[in-house]
Amino acid sequence: MITKEFYAIIDKELNVLVEKYKDVEAISKQKKDVINQKSYALLIWFLDFYGRTSDYPSYITEGNGDGGCDIVFDRTDNRGNKIFYIVQSKWNNEANTKKETDKEVILAALSNFDTIWRGERKVANEKLTTKLNELDQHLKDNGEVKFIFLSLASYKGKADDNIATFRGSDPKIKFEVIDFNRIKLDYIERKFKKIEPTNPLESYQNPEESKILLKIESNSLIKIERPFSAYLLLLKPQTVFELFEKYGFAIFQKNVRNPLMQSQFNEKIKSTVLEEPDYFWYYNNGITAISNLLPEIGTKAEIITLSGLQIINGAQTVYAIYQAFKDASSAKREQINARMFVSLRLLQTGGKEFDLNVTRFTNSQNPVSDRDFCANDDIQINLQNESFNTPFWYEKRKDEFREKIDGITVVPNGIFANLYLAYHLQQPVMVSKNLEYFAKTGKDLNFLSYKENKDGFYEKIFNADTKFEDMHCAYLIFDFFIRRREISYEQSLTADSFHYLALFKVVFEKYLKEKYSKEKYNDDLNVTKYILKESDKEAGKPFQDLMLKVFTFILDFAASYWSVKNNLAATFDNASIFMFTQSGFDQLKEKIIASTSCEAIESTEIKPLKIQNKIKINQTPNFITKQ
Repeated sequence: MITKEFYAIIDKELNVLVEKYKDVEAISKQKKDVINQKSYALLIWFLDFYGRTSDYPSYITEGNGDGGCDIVFDRTDNRGNKIFYIVQSKWNNEANTKKETDKEVILAALSNFDTIWRGERKVANEKLTTKLNELDQHLKDNGEVKFIFLSLASYKGKADDNIATFRGSDPKIKFEVIDFNRIKLDYIERKFKKIEPTNPLESYQNPEESKILLKIESNSLIKIERPFSAYLLLLKPQTVFELFEKYGFAIFQKNVRNPLMQSQFNEKIKSTVLEEPDYFWYYNNGITAISNLLPEIGTKAEIITLSGLQIINGAQTVYAIYQAFKDASSAKREQINARMFVSLRLLQTGGKEFDLNVTRFTNSQNPVSDRDFCANDDIQINLQNESFNTPFWYEKRKDEFREKIDGITVVPNGIFANLYLAYHLQQPVMVSKNLEYFAKTGKDLNFLSYKENKDGFYEKIFNADTKFEDMHCAYLIFDFFIRRREISYEQSLTADSFHYLALFKVVFEKYLKEKYSKEKYNDDLNVTKYILKESDKEAGKPFQDLMLKVFTFILDFAASYWSVKNNLAATFDNASIFMFTQSGFDQLKEKIIASTSCEAIESTEIKPLKIQNKIKINQTPNFITKQ
């Protein structure tokens, strides 16, 4: 989803709010000031999206011509502590959303926040004045306050030093920038993945850095001594509810699955909690969690202290219990708590490999692919976030996008990995080997570390040098090629398409550098950026014709290179060497680069790329899906 498309979504929602609150003074008196109207609407949108409330409009003060709106309000967090929030909203038009927020704008916001914090802000709004007085007393009572700068522009850290100084002025002060990119990521999380994003209006603790007190049922304890210490014990649903209430989704950071906000499975668990609590233990597998250090637990213990707690299986169970309790009355909670138990398998962490294996095997009752176990890696998250700026979204785990998105193609990272391996890393033979290995074993080498499988490619593909734009570029070229060949993604898996994709890169790169050798590009020509730019143009036929010439040149050259006159067997053998050995591919690659020139490409007659005898597929890898 490119910036323009997402901005249109937000702008439409803001226009609805402007109309809804047209009679509110902050809107009605700014009829000719779109900036302040939209800033007001953005603030209401923010409170509705993150705060799930629209109770605060009367506390909002317009920016008096500064292009922003402010609000002061308080909320009680999940630990029962009152926190004051001061939010300043800055709307931007579409043209400015890609631009970085000026440092001066951040400094002005900090100055404004400092004035509020010191109690020097004077306003005519009586309700807001009351809130400011409450804020002043809150600070005197050693209360916490969080300042939020909300902007429909991008923030890339220009004012980080100033923000750090502001935060350091008082230990009870927090500050956060919520920019256009953050809003976009959170919107995608909730709207299309159906999971709750991190909420800036909540104050969750980090469970991996906290000492967690956990209530357990006495006399329910079973201890496992060998080969690793572990406990099997029982919890009350109230304990599970309080655990999520305090730590939120951070308690699932090492889980291969996030709980869905809404699902049929979730509803069944909730139904059991509310209607058949006595049967819950019998119907549910319970929770598996790891802790940095397991304490010795006495047989009569009712409270234990854990550090670094992470739930690695049972996220849906925890979230469903939380939802059921949240909606239940106090009387209903007491009734459920008296009749229901939840099993907890508590293990001491044994390092990344052990923890991953436990996660893998405890999730084995529901099929989990190799790529799912990598989905929480920083590199996978970063690649996906980069993809959200394009119409091709990087799918980290199967079916994570629960709602169809108009104008968006969801591409599994298994496809991107194969394309990157062939195109950018010039290893199409490894792609062929991986597809063959997958067909035999069901294991995907692209998402297996060499540490767990000597043939694993994961670190080769995913590392500090991996960029989504290279994957995006490879996908566009590959998609163009197989469409012209009139074969599907599935059929391309057993054809030679990945080899021709790899050759396209080196041939096209040489062509462009020769073509523009006397122009501004010279040796600095970035072929990836060039292709992405040309592919983005609406009038793309000249570029498409050039791509067709390049592919025709490659296909003709390859056929001529391995062809042996009147000897089909020898021709087939040569083609097989090209397909299945890296040395065979490299030899043809070296020859075709030497034969590539502007004249050779431009004089090539475009021919249909269609394969006459379509390849039959015996088995299609299950990670190949297309929305």
